[in-house]
Amino acid sequence: MESLVIKNLSVEAAGREVVRNVSLRIMPGEIHALVGPNGSGKSSLAYAIMGHPEYRVTHGSVYLGAINLLALQPEERARAGIFLSFQEPPEIGGVTVKSFLREIKDASGDYQTVLSGFRIDESFLARFLNEGFSGGEKKKSEILQLFARRPKFAILDEIDTGLDIDSLSAIPEILRGLTRSGTGILVITHSTKFLGALSPDLVFLFSNGAIVETGGGEIISRLEKSGYEKITSTIPAL
Repeated sequence: MESLVIKNLSVEAAGREVVRNVSLRIMPGEIHALVGPNGSGKSSLAYAIMGHPEYRVTHGSVYLGAINLLALQPEERARAGIFLSFQEPPEIGGVTVKSFLREIKDASGDYQTVLSGFRIDESFLARFLNEGFSGGEKKKSEILQLFARRPKFAILDEIDTGLDIDSLSAIPEILRGLTRSGTGILVITHSTKFLGALSPDLVFLFSNGAIVETGGGEIISRLEKSGYEKITSTIPAL
């Protein structure tokens, strides 16, 4: 089975090291969580994996099976099977949600599960992509795209931000449905409440650009009790 393997990855942005020596492996059908305080470098890791030009990999490797993703352009990484949801996706005027979903749809892609799970009215699909959308509507649009595309691996950056309570409660089962079809998921968040509901297979605690602890629900429980500041205060800065 093809896995997403990140090995000893270090990244610079604006002349500063923002990710240092990160290694992780995600198997198909698994949900892993990268959790840490705001500004710890979680999004920088996601952008580097996807090939954002402002994030320069200085060391390490990223492989999808036998494919060296770092040798590919961002669009080629997407075609290889990597999906990235953005914290602030761009507005695309003149392109409806439905037409965009039809354009990116994989042969096995089906977003009807998301429409019913989020109770999204069909009129939502007639709106221009992200134009005038609330934060929560943008996140729903991203998840619709995820299900239409059915990638091998998805990196979901703060996918829980801005969603209403009902939508938040629906996300864990929606994402688990996707993993049952073989998609591996890396969820990036700082919300321990969301992680508790999601119950990821593995949790990586991220601070100052590095993974400082790997585990499971015990990390989430400790963060809920003590918060990030107390746990990460003794970790040296980059």
